[in-house]
Amino acid sequence: MSQNYMSQNYMVPRRSFLRGAGVCMALPALEIMTPAVGRAAGQTTTPIPRRLGVFHKGNGIDPEGWEASGTETEFCLSRNLESLNPFLEDVVVLSNVSNQSKGDHYGAMPLFMTGVQNHHPQQTFDQVIADQIGTSTQFKSFQLSAEPVDVRSTTLNSLAYDSEGRARFVERNAQFAFDRLFRGLGDAGVREEISSVLDAVREPTTALLKRASRLDRAVIGNYLDSVRDVEKAIQRQEASGAVRPHLNEVENVVDLADFPSKMKTMMDLVALAFWTDATRVASCIMALESSRRIHDFLGLKADFHWSSHFEKNATLANEFNTANGWYVSQFAGAIAKMKALKEYDGSSVFDHSVLMFGSGLSHGGQHTGSNLPIVLAGGKQSGLNTGRLLRYPKQPPHANCLLTLIRHFGVQREHYSNSTGTLERLCQA
Repeated sequence: MSQNYMSQNYMVPRRSFLRGAGVCMALPALEIMTPAVGRAAGQTTTPIPRRLGVFHKGNGIDPEGWEASGTETEFCLSRNLESLNPFLEDVVVLSNVSNQSKGDHYGAMPLFMTGVQNHHPQQTFDQVIADQIGTSTQFKSFQLSAEPVDVRSTTLNSLAYDSEGRARFVERNAQFAFDRLFRGLGDAGVREEISSVLDAVREPTTALLKRASRLDRAVIGNYLDSVRDVEKAIQRQEASGAVRPHLNEVENVVDLADFPSKMKTMMDLVALAFWTDATRVASCIMALESSRRIHDFLGLKADFHWSSHFEKNATLANEFNTANGWYVSQFAGAIAKMKALKEYDGSSVFDHSVLMFGSGLSHGGQHTGSNLPIVLAGGKQSGLNTGRLLRYPKQPPHANCLLTLIRHFGVQREHYSNSTGTLERLCQA
């Protein structure tokens, strides 16, 4: 325990901000926010909350490139999943969690979030959880998309739907998402006046560092560096350029200026939102269902949706698997980022997070819903039974997975959607 920490009972409140002209930056949890008396007694008055992150990739998968092999605790990841090898002890790969009905792209995102292919979605599982754990945060839930709006169907553009069946707002602009987290109202005029949000909060930051413990100074330094890294990435994206339309501009105009950078930025923003407790529930659309994006930065030529119809075409199959492997690598990057963000007690943001990645279709070309590609990840305090390949021979409905997570976050529900129960062995008792 540091001397300056013991000198006062309450140094700063739990929900503290760095404020400047047009800037309001929520701080991560710090040692300095906990009463010294309580700390001395071994008590924690502000426990670090558990978070839920949902990451969706459209167009399904090639089952041959996806399916893991081995036993529950001794397993090998497939070509698509190999970027998760450094995190084998942190993941749960699900197999045979299914929805038997043959669907389409337009109903696949609701299927991923509710377990049923419904073009008029019910409340999604993340919002059921958000109603339980998101009432005291800046945002009850935080929705991002790395892709622009697809005009063909409303269900192609949002993962999250509230209890009235209304789509939750999805932020697709990285700068605006950053502004929502760190600039209050995100006033464009203020943005032009200061080159960095850190410039606007230099004085309160200096004052806070003088009062902070050694551990807190490390957390604050990491936080400021992380914010600035995201800020610089967004500035580079905005300076880089132009929108290159695809063949069919009406259906889906995609910004290919620097898609890998934008994807990483969106993932980093989710991590920062968790770290600062701006939200405890977040989702990110990594690729829309029926996305027409061409992953030319991978050397690919076919658009993503077309390559999902890879049957009898080895070239398309290779492109499709390469693209899917890249999306998994971005999910792996999100895990790595959350592991790098440290809490005041030495744990990481990832330690307290439950992350779900996958698609609402299994076989991309056949539009099937059987054996959905679902991977979950979580750290030491997540409550997941990680380091496992969980095969369910009777093919339980995907809604069983969602109900399991709903109950894991403290919501007392007997049923959700078309659930028939919960998934065994997914969560710790």
